[in-house]
Amino acid sequence: MSTLARLKGTAFASGTRMLYVGPLVATERHSHHAAQIIIASQGVDLADGANGRIRACTAVIPPHVPHGHGACEHGAILFLDGDDLVSRALSRNAEPRCEAWRRPALDVPLPPNPTPEQARGIIASVLSALDLCQPPGPRHPATRRMGAALDSSDPVDLASLSLEAGLSPRQMRHAFARDFGLPMRAYVRWKRLRRAIAAVEEGANLSAAAASAGFADSAHLTRVFREQFGMTPSQGLSSVTWRTLD
Repeated sequence: MSTLARLKGTAFASGTRMLYVGPLVATERHSHHAAQIIIASQGVDLADGANGRIRACTAVIPPHVPHGHGACEHGAILFLDGDDLVSRALSRNAEPRCEAWRRPALDVPLPPNPTPEQARGIIASVLSALDLCQPPGPRHPATRRMGAALDSSDPVDLASLSLEAGLSPRQMRHAFARDFGLPMRAYVRWKRLRRAIAAVEEGANLSAAAASAGFADSAHLTRVFREQFGMTPSQGLSSVTWRTLD
């Protein structure tokens, strides 16, 4: 049985942003609560959820849009969590067709082993090139509080928060999905996945990371990770060199 290709580059984490530089592996179609910008000087194949296909050197994929990409020897992916202001701005006019994701090629150096300073420069260059004119729309105060509560591991009392906001639980769920772009349950699953990734960054194995993030076991983590990123956690996490920019 052949071994699946793994990401073997360097990942730099900084709050709601994560930059990966190195070889890219092919992914299955997937979607997640993050925007991503892909840079590959030699080009990379992209696919959307409706069997559209393009090849691009630079692409901006909004959050929650089904997509997949091919492999390339060296490139970079900047992930912007769905709660990041830039990601929220990108979701305003999200286009599911891959033809809309292509951008002019960015002249951004991608050294094979970037330093944290170089990684900060790459992130700044990419964000500057996006040239977003419209800021994201405001979120309802109640949904902001709900988001903050769901970010923690503490139980959330939806009824009390709904009463405080003057909304029924049903209205609260609707407002949350409108403001965050996904239902509460899916948001909780995403945050658990983020916590599992953070645990791996700190040196935990996949079983320990799964337990610390609230997954039933490593198999449960693998299913969710594959659904969200189009690859297994062993492919996407185990062979990456992790650095922090904070």
